[in-house]
Amino acid sequence: MEKKDNKQKQSIFSSFGRMFKRLFSFGGKKKELNVFEEEEIKSPSKVIFSNFIHNKFTIIGLILFIGIFSFAYIGGMFRQMDPVYQEPILQNIGPGTGYLDFPSELEGKKIVQISSGITFSVALTDDGKVYAWGKDTDGATEVPSNLGTNVVKIAAGDRHVVALTDSGEVIGWGKNDFHQAELTYEAKAQLKSDEKVIDVSASDKYTALVTDKGNVIILGATGANNMDYVPSEIQGRVAAVDANSYNMVLLLKDGTIATMGVSGNEFSDVPKELTDGSIKIVKAKMSYANGIALDDQGKIHVWGANGDNMRDGIPAINEKVVDVSGSRNALFAVGESGKVYAWGNDDLNDISVPSSATNIKQVFSGYFQNYAVDNNNEIHAWGNDGYVLGTDAQGRDYFTRLMHGGRVTLVVGIIAVIIETVLGLLIGMISGFKGGKVDNLLMRFTEIVSSVPFMPLVITLSASLGNDLSTDQKMYLIMIILGVISWPGMARLVRAQILIEREKDFVLAARALGIKEGSIIVRHILPNVMNICIVNMTLSYADKMLMEAALSFLGFGVQEPMPSWGNMLNGAQRAIVIENYWWQWITPAVCVVIAALGVNLVGDALREALDPKENEK
Repeated sequence: MEKKDNKQKQSIFSSFGRMFKRLFSFGGKKKELNVFEEEEIKSPSKVIFSNFIHNKFTIIGLILFIGIFSFAYIGGMFRQMDPVYQEPILQNIGPGTGYLDFPSELEGKKIVQISSGITFSVALTDDGKVYAWGKDTDGATEVPSNLGTNVVKIAAGDRHVVALTDSGEVIGWGKNDFHQAELTYEAKAQLKSDEKVIDVSASDKYTALVTDKGNVIILGATGANNMDYVPSEIQGRVAAVDANSYNMVLLLKDGTIATMGVSGNEFSDVPKELTDGSIKIVKAKMSYANGIALDDQGKIHVWGANGDNMRDGIPAINEKVVDVSGSRNALFAVGESGKVYAWGNDDLNDISVPSSATNIKQVFSGYFQNYAVDNNNEIHAWGNDGYVLGTDAQGRDYFTRLMHGGRVTLVVGIIAVIIETVLGLLIGMISGFKGGKVDNLLMRFTEIVSSVPFMPLVITLSASLGNDLSTDQKMYLIMIILGVISWPGMARLVRAQILIEREKDFVLAARALGIKEGSIIVRHILPNVMNICIVNMTLSYADKMLMEAALSFLGFGVQEPMPSWGNMLNGAQRAIVIENYWWQWITPAVCVVIAALGVNLVGDALREALDPKENEK
């Protein structure tokens, strides 16, 4: 009897032990719950969330979409964009950075001169050696091995370089399509037997030479800018020259200023005191549309256009100026204290002089790269350091436009989906709940809207409205049309679900209690159809992004200069872009694919998580 009692006690304790093991998983494997047991413990929303999170495609889709969303919105906050900004001379530059990374061999050496092209720079040291760095364009950074060490001056044009030796020999390399990098037979014929070149300046597709006799000789394509005509009254009087795309500033031997090139612009209107000899000029430089001259009293004189406050925005300089220089979009002055004064356009960091640039003795500025050399021969660089994804046909930073273009494409899709969902829900719920004639009428109207061809409609509206709409208005038009034309699918889906839900017991009970129809639809039926609406919205969002990209690609969507991924793909219609400028079509295409794929993966995961049949698997 006692043995029997002991066995019963052991059985009871064993049962309690197994219960605790099951509850707290002590000493054994946790039992897997099936979906029905899990639903008894978790609420339906928690089950859906758990199924959604544990879907591997959910994680992939979320990573893709959050990544591309962050790239467009968060990245765009740190890289501002001016839609109308253009820099044609920088068009179709390939991806690359490090334009300002000068070679370490220059450290500690005495710099005689630094000259910059559009993406590269060259330096001359006191031992006559030439160094080049930056992004190579047409061999501009490939310094000839036979150049020697007797170089006394260098000049970088847009894509070419010209060096001048102590014997007056002119040696050029880089792009030479207009003979801008070589002393042609015609140029040699202009040089007298006892005459040699003493100064050189280079710009877009041409080079200007100054001889010891004070004459100017032009190499390259200059006819369009009237550069091939040197006024006879200044020949024989020139001491130095500085050139840009359309004009040249000439420092004459008597300390006055002259210009040549395109006439009738603000640059050619030189102040009288700089030309009549009342002020003696010792150095003259120029930007794209402005000139700056330094007189023998250490004062500066600026003339030309006033864009970017080049004339009115001169900083207060309360000291004697010892050097002046000019890049394409900015002007510079160096005070005798070694401080650098900069003003002009800062789109490419032209006036962002580093704080470390102190005790400066000279500034060398080219197109978009600037260098200051201090009293210890250390180099300080600022300006354009390159483009991660190159530039487009208008010379705009493609990486920045890709960010802001993503904002447009993503927003157009969101607004269109909101319009589609509101209209689809409203018409679908009324049609499904009311039934009868109302249902028949609304469904026939839905069929009419569905029969309207989307592409021809948008193309017709775009062509008919034409210039009557601004860029922003066209973007809003695309949003509205995408939403208004797309709602029939949502309406049919909601109607079908309402037809099922309205016959259920909870709806009949609500009617029996006298609850108004509007309240029944919104408070009782709508929550039961929201799941399918959310899934449809997600998948429809991807379709809207692709549709906007297609329209803009064809030229009927978002218009330039406002970027979108679609109109950035527009260049892929030209064979030259596909063959030579891969970054202009591959990168926006990849962004569209990533965004659409990410949204579709999330939408598919939502569909599975919200589907009860999927939850039972």
